[in-house]
Amino acid sequence: MLKNFHRTLTISYLSITLLFLLGVLMTFYDYSYFGYYTDKIVNWLWSVVTLIMIIRFWKTKAGKIYFFSLQSFLLFSVLPMGIPFFGILYYFTTIGDYQQISLNNEYRIERTKQQALSVIRIYVYKRSGIFEKNICRPVYTEIIRNVLNAERIKNSFNEKNISIQDAKLVSVDNDSIAIEYQILGKKKLIYHKIKNDDGY
Repeated sequence: MLKNFHRTLTISYLSITLLFLLGVLMTFYDYSYFGYYTDKIVNWLWSVVTLIMIIRFWKTKAGKIYFFSLQSFLLFSVLPMGIPFFGILYYFTTIGDYQQISLNNEYRIERTKQQALSVIRIYVYKRSGIFEKNICRPVYTEIIRNVLNAERIKNSFNEKNISIQDAKLVSVDNDSIAIEYQILGKKKLIYHKIKNDDGY
């Protein structure tokens, strides 16, 4: 009975770990699981089950090696100015995610800052089955300038505090996606070029 429990727990952990690693790998190619919270749920589920596995197998040599390997990885991620650590923190949490808007069943946008040193961008996601792909990520400040027809933004201007009141998908083709934004009561249609070589 106990042997079957260990086997089930190990298989479950390996399955969750595979989902977690696939999620991490997909981020390098601008893909993720469909939905805003899906990645976060997988990440935290993996964290909780990892803790359970470490506690369960703590008396074994492999359990201790695994625990200290994870701890070392986390420690070393803090050393280079903390950039990798904050990348992990942003990936696991909602820090830096300011707004999510569903355009339709296929497209959604996020107003987000995905890394500690990043500027705030609008991430446009396109659904593909249980996955979604980031097809473009324009800088949010430029969108605000466009909508408000402002040449310059004052030093006191903080784009974190300026929400998108509404966003509507107008058209999509192979090269661009047209979204009508409403910000501070003003509306404007903006065409974003579909590409993935923008920064983060």
